[in-house]
Amino acid sequence: MPIPRNIQEELEKRDELILALELMVVDQACRLLAAEAVLRELVPPKRKPSQEKIDAHIAESAERFRQRFEGESVAGFTDRAKRIAADLVGR
Repeated sequence: MPIPRNIQEELEKRDELILALELMVVDQACRLLAAEAVLRELVPPKRKPSQEKIDAHIAESAERFRQRFEGESVAGFTDRAKRIAADLVGR
């Protein structure tokens, strides 16, 4: 039995909304992980945060996300978090 057109259109709108919400959640998770990594380098106060240590923390912490995402998407997730962290420290 075919789905009526108006219901199909509503389902497509719902799918687009769900995708947008998922993208927002991933973006916020990347930003929070980046901020966490930068803050860990700033406390106790140091002269300059170490980008290598920030990247290492992001990679290590990303393990907790591996259970939720597929392997390849986690790589993109950690790369994005590293870029955001670099922006936060002005690199």
